[in-house]
Amino acid sequence: MTTIAAGAAMLPDSDKAAKSEERFSDKVYGILLDRLVRLHYQPLQPLNERELTTELDIGLAPIREALRRLEGERLVVIYPRRGIFAADIGLRDQQSIKEIRLEIEGLAASLAAVRATTQERQSLMKFAEKLVEERDISLQIAGDAEFHRRIYRMARNDYLAAMLTQNFNLALRLWYFCNQSAPSQSPEAVDHRPLAVAILGGDSEAARGLMRAHVAHDSDRVRDLLFKSAG
Repeated sequence: MTTIAAGAAMLPDSDKAAKSEERFSDKVYGILLDRLVRLHYQPLQPLNERELTTELDIGLAPIREALRRLEGERLVVIYPRRGIFAADIGLRDQQSIKEIRLEIEGLAASLAAVRATTQERQSLMKFAEKLVEERDISLQIAGDAEFHRRIYRMARNDYLAAMLTQNFNLALRLWYFCNQSAPSQSPEAVDHRPLAVAILGGDSEAARGLMRAHVAHDSDRVRDLLFKSAG
């Protein structure tokens, strides 16, 4: 009987090494992505490849591959002969991200209303009802992220999901930056119940409109907070 392990053992050594390096790169990518989004690395903070290899106890090749991926996702910038830095944050970024997310997040919600399973719809509704009661800002941000990711999965479009995830990570990084720079003393409730109801009922146009309104509202809050922190 052929097993996965047996199949892997039949691979040439060069292929085994490549697959192992790919797995390490994915691991590093996940760690660095989380740190960049959550502002563990501040905007324009240098990222030293050699220090990362020591800190993460992993080879240089996976580190470099992960950093190239993150550069493509606009979370780091790489300057030849100058170094690697966490990407900067500014008002122009906020507006550009908003313009993209208005369209693709609305599309995702519309597709989710048509394609989600009954169990997914009901689970989303329960999640929205629980999230609206949350008052801790960090848990609100995490809950909002989870709500969006559920909709991405329910949309059943892997190409769209990749675009959604990349742009949401950039938007989430802006939220963490604003919360760090100008933390809210009385955060608003995160109320996704109307959107969850629209998806539960299969109303794709209502879901699209509600998601667009949510993205616009949150993006404008970020814009105002960025203005406040800049002043």
